[in-house]
Amino acid sequence: MNRTSISGLAPRWSSTRRWLLRAALALLALYALYLAAANLWINTALGERTLNRKPEKFQMHWAGGHSWWPGRVSLREVKLQGQVRRIAWQAQASAVQGEIALWPLLRRELHVPWVQADGVSGGVHRAERELPVPPPRDGGWVLRFDRIASDSLTRGEFDGLRLDGEGSAQVGFVKQLRGGPMELLPSRAAFRKARLVRDGEEVLREAELEANFAIARHRREEAPGLRKLLKTDARLKLRGITSAIDVTPVPGGVTLALVPGRGQANIDLGFSRGALTPGSHLQWSMPIGGSDASGVSRTDALGIALAVDRQDIALKVKAPPLAQGRMSVDADLRLRGRELPLGDFPSLLPRASGHVVGRWRFSSLHWITSLFPRTPWLQLEGAGDVDADVQVVNGQLAAGSRIGVPEVDAVADVMGNRIRGRAHADIRLDAGPKGELVPRLQAVMEQFHVASVRAPQRPYVQGRNLRLFLNADGPLQDLRNAMRGRVVFDNANVPDLRVYNPYLPRRHMRFDGGAGFLSGDLSLDTAGDVGHGRLRITGRGARMHLAGIDLRGDVDIGLALRRADLRRRAFVADGSTVQFRNLGFREPGGDARSGWWAKLRLDRARLDVDRPLSAGGSAAVQMKDVGFLLALFSRKKDYPKWVYRLVDAGQAQADGRVQWRDDVLVLDRVKANNDRFDLQARLRLQGPRRSGQLYARWGVLSAGLELQDNARRWHLVKAREWYQGQPDLLR
Repeated sequence: MNRTSISGLAPRWSSTRRWLLRAALALLALYALYLAAANLWINTALGERTLNRKPEKFQMHWAGGHSWWPGRVSLREVKLQGQVRRIAWQAQASAVQGEIALWPLLRRELHVPWVQADGVSGGVHRAERELPVPPPRDGGWVLRFDRIASDSLTRGEFDGLRLDGEGSAQVGFVKQLRGGPMELLPSRAAFRKARLVRDGEEVLREAELEANFAIARHRREEAPGLRKLLKTDARLKLRGITSAIDVTPVPGGVTLALVPGRGQANIDLGFSRGALTPGSHLQWSMPIGGSDASGVSRTDALGIALAVDRQDIALKVKAPPLAQGRMSVDADLRLRGRELPLGDFPSLLPRASGHVVGRWRFSSLHWITSLFPRTPWLQLEGAGDVDADVQVVNGQLAAGSRIGVPEVDAVADVMGNRIRGRAHADIRLDAGPKGELVPRLQAVMEQFHVASVRAPQRPYVQGRNLRLFLNADGPLQDLRNAMRGRVVFDNANVPDLRVYNPYLPRRHMRFDGGAGFLSGDLSLDTAGDVGHGRLRITGRGARMHLAGIDLRGDVDIGLALRRADLRRRAFVADGSTVQFRNLGFREPGGDARSGWWAKLRLDRARLDVDRPLSAGGSAAVQMKDVGFLLALFSRKKDYPKWVYRLVDAGQAQADGRVQWRDDVLVLDRVKANNDRFDLQARLRLQGPRRSGQLYARWGVLSAGLELQDNARRWHLVKAREWYQGQPDLLR
């Protein structure tokens, strides 16, 4: 190269050097400007004010930091907190450094390729107030954090749970603000030498934990709340030593406390889009410490085991009795399918089959009567324990199941009467001839009382040992079949027999005092109405009023009932009996009688039990003498002297027809006789009015008595013909 050419290059090189120098100076100035601006932003209140514009949703604070290269930031003593709806969170780190990609900022994207945090702890809890979620809008910034990592994770909390240990984590996510989609990138967390504490009590120690999780891209409205699990894939592995449960008996129950123990936790659960993955398993056992009610040291354990195959979930739960034989369960169940209920726990029941044995307490036992769906008249009320040994098929109790209720308030409404008492009950589910489910219930009320449904707070019968039986008449699935019930009780105390007066025509038939007893054996239909059965009312020294005569003595009424008309509450009462013993009464205007007795049998009878009671039928009577019949018509001194000798003529047999309805009592075609006399009568009592005819014959002597509105007229000639010429009162 000649000198001329070299000299020509010199100016051009000099110019290039000037431009390079200027560029370097410009870059240096820009770098200096960045250093000044970035570090000023980091180390003054300007940075925190910029980020914390919505402190109720997000806050970030730090003690100081620096940035020596554009996009690279290091911060000290970082604290973050925020809230999304009802979930509030907070995190702390002793140091954080990361990188921010600058070019994506031009397209409204905050891209953070990596963040490294040291000395990290944090927690999540439910907030008292829920923050409303604004409606989605377009144009929201995109937050993309590819990798947030820490190798010095020390603590995590969720409400009352706290996990301490040596942990590491790596999390990544993408989220578009203003209601845009979000995605949790494949993330992981691990702890070693971990300790799990709940409300200050140790649950797990010396634990090894590993968790992997990811959430597919979605918008909030596509998977709200727990439905996010349908977008989630996760796996949890956990091994550790569990604490024990110390049980201390106290009056009325037990107290439970976590104490050091050596139980076992072994968990390997996989979860994919709402279902457990095949091969997942769980084992958790906790020894039971302390002593039982008798003071003997316990050696039991609470245990849960779960295993997942390709189609189903096998679940075993065992909890020994914790309180005087209560609060125990031993369940061996298989759940059809691998899906989890996601907040709808009842949906799990139709998938469950297996065997459950246990005893536990329910706040309400009303659900038991749902096993007998067509018996609205029977209720089991209030809280109580249940002692169960049940077979479960597809979430339903199956044949061979038994449910015992040691103590419960039982209420049965029967024909307008409310029976209430403290009972113990036993329910069995048997198999019918075609394999159908047939439920049966037996209950015993050790003490009970009976009151009107209209006034349930005023009982008029008190008794002991009432037995209640309830059986299905065929399979429950067949709505044509019904429940059949039976109520049996003996010698219940009736403090005042006057409680029965509302059922009687009070002017002519009533109790004026005295106590007695009530016994019953009644068969009930689906509605709680009596189908058939027997009732017995007895009174000792009862005061009675019958057809205008006051009596005192013992009464024994035995009603044999067979329903004839449900709508009218009418019964056939054939075979019912009424007995009077040791009866004393005063004849109208005459002498007092005592020691009288009578036995009445209703061969054909019909009873309508609506108030007031109405009845009618034919009756056969055996009585000491006919003195009471004579007293119904007139005073002793009004009769011919020979008539009243019939009273001393001995025991008599009688039959006739009887009817009472409302305030009317009718005796018709009454015939009483023995070997020495005949007596026939008909009598109608309506209010204060009394009318009828009487015919008496003793040997060759006879007499007739006509009673019309309390006026009496004797027929001593052709008395028989006169009587036979009078019409019957009842057709």
